[in-house]
Amino acid sequence: MMLRTVTLSLLALLSAALPSHAEDPAAYPTRKIRMLLPYAAGGGGDVVGRLLADKMGKTLGQSIYIENHTGAAGTLGTQMVATSANDGYTITVGGMTTHVLAPAIYPKLAYDPIKDFTTIGRVGTSSILLVATKDFAANDIKGLIALASKGEPIQYGSWGIGSTGQFCAEILMQQTGIKMDHVPFNGIAKLAGDLLGGHISLATLDMATATPLVKDGSIKALAACGERSPSLPDVATYKEQGVAFDRSLSWAMYAPAGLAPPIAQKLSAALKDALGDAEVKQKLLGLGITPQFVPGDEQRDINARDIAAWKQVAKDAGIEVK
Repeated sequence: MMLRTVTLSLLALLSAALPSHAEDPAAYPTRKIRMLLPYAAGGGGDVVGRLLADKMGKTLGQSIYIENHTGAAGTLGTQMVATSANDGYTITVGGMTTHVLAPAIYPKLAYDPIKDFTTIGRVGTSSILLVATKDFAANDIKGLIALASKGEPIQYGSWGIGSTGQFCAEILMQQTGIKMDHVPFNGIAKLAGDLLGGHISLATLDMATATPLVKDGSIKALAACGERSPSLPDVATYKEQGVAFDRSLSWAMYAPAGLAPPIAQKLSAALKDALGDAEVKQKLLGLGITPQFVPGDEQRDINARDIAAWKQVAKDAGIEVK
């Protein structure tokens, strides 16, 4: 009995040590795929994920269902992806906050954005918009500086401490010398809702969330933190308005580290196919995202360089989340 117990224990240990992608990669996928998104339902990242999930699911021959897990500016849900089985059945769409900016400003981030993920490929590039209610007293950065010079208290909202939205606002303050009080929200959908309701007058939103609202006149855009978007060509960038900042911001798809190469290649091919679809392109542009596929290995190297560069930017701006 003791020998049998020891044998079973050894078998259990050996089983636990086996790679989690034991399924034949050539047969992948044989069941539904989970897209775990670190964004609130209805927010820009959520909309992007659902759009890609629909198209990629059809290409792969299996449905891709969505799970939303928010918190800590997207880092909690991203950590859940990092610790999931590396069998190809958990993927995510990550933005600048989760995979580039967070490691630049969180000294104790619970995951490594390079080592803990398999990068499937880039989705596209985008910007962050500085937006306001229609009756806000400023229409651009010059007007915002003039408003601040009057000594009036200015509050702005972002979708969380350490988010790209907060970072863009901090850069603006560092470069112009104006002072604004940060109001962090738990998720971008809640922030957009309070902006529309007039509970806050100024905010930073991702392009995917802000573009439809700007286009229909619900809110107005003061500036783009990043590149000028073809979706909102009349909105001038920070740099064009005298603020020395012109870095591009990217979205990419990820899976847990150690994903079998054949499975990674299938997911990458499905992503590339989705981004080549005319309808998907049009919808992404409508969300303020310029579709641009970049292979996973290349995007991983870009991320590594960007993290190092943004760490220096964060240090210069005095941005750190403890």
